[in-house]
Amino acid sequence: MSKFAILIDSTVYIPEQLIKDNDIRVVSLNVIDGTETYREIDVDNEFIWKKQDEGAQWKTSQPAPGDFLEAYKDLIEQGADTIFCVLLSKNISGTYQSALLAKNMLDEPDKVHLFDTMLCAYGTEMIALELIDMVNAGKTKDQIVARITAIIESSEQMFTVENLFSLTKGGRLSVARAAIGTVLRIKPVIRIIDGKLELVKSERTYKKIHQYFINEIKASLNGKSSVTFYVTSQHSLDTATDVKDLLLSEFPGSKLTFTEYLGPVFSIHVGKKGYGISWFTE
Repeated sequence: MSKFAILIDSTVYIPEQLIKDNDIRVVSLNVIDGTETYREIDVDNEFIWKKQDEGAQWKTSQPAPGDFLEAYKDLIEQGADTIFCVLLSKNISGTYQSALLAKNMLDEPDKVHLFDTMLCAYGTEMIALELIDMVNAGKTKDQIVARITAIIESSEQMFTVENLFSLTKGGRLSVARAAIGTVLRIKPVIRIIDGKLELVKSERTYKKIHQYFINEIKASLNGKSSVTFYVTSQHSLDTATDVKDLLLSEFPGSKLTFTEYLGPVFSIHVGKKGYGISWFTE
């Protein structure tokens, strides 16, 4: 019988208990301030904000290929026939490329299957949860690869933040767009398109943003009957809860997961406040 292992990068912010219960290996990205480098898994948001208030100019970086290679070899030595890797979009980070380089260093590279989710943070969490469920349900490798690939192809992700300056610092959006949005007090909608962050909408009220979410979800259904949601809040519990309630009202019977954690790497990029949704259809 095949033995599967699951590996995630550290921006797949699934609960620590779930990681322990399923013996999931985590390869960490890094946060950097000048000459100081910290693994994301070794720090928390309080540390990030405190250092930032003291003048830290945070940057982030992908894991080295050697970090992945060490994890692969360890899991294979423990008897894994297949290692499923859930990774953030290669168009946002070099993490996927590091994982691929490490895979190609193995004597048996076919033992590693990389999923480029074309998503990030809570979007990759959504994919990871489905993968964990399928592994625990005893599905075959072919079944897992086919369904997770199909889910990724149908997945969407959008979010809004308090302001856009954190995203511009990391080079994710233009400074001009961030300045306009902040001056006019416009609430932005960022969408993952082809694995990249794109500013797709600006509204003056959260109500209009939420209606945009609903309209886009309906447009994505294309006759499919099942939709699964993942909603995340970053110090925006009231508005994120409004979104959750609206989704359950508009799409009765849908599966929805709600979380309130975004780790250091993505907190650096999106700031202290925001919320978003990810979903897929089947």
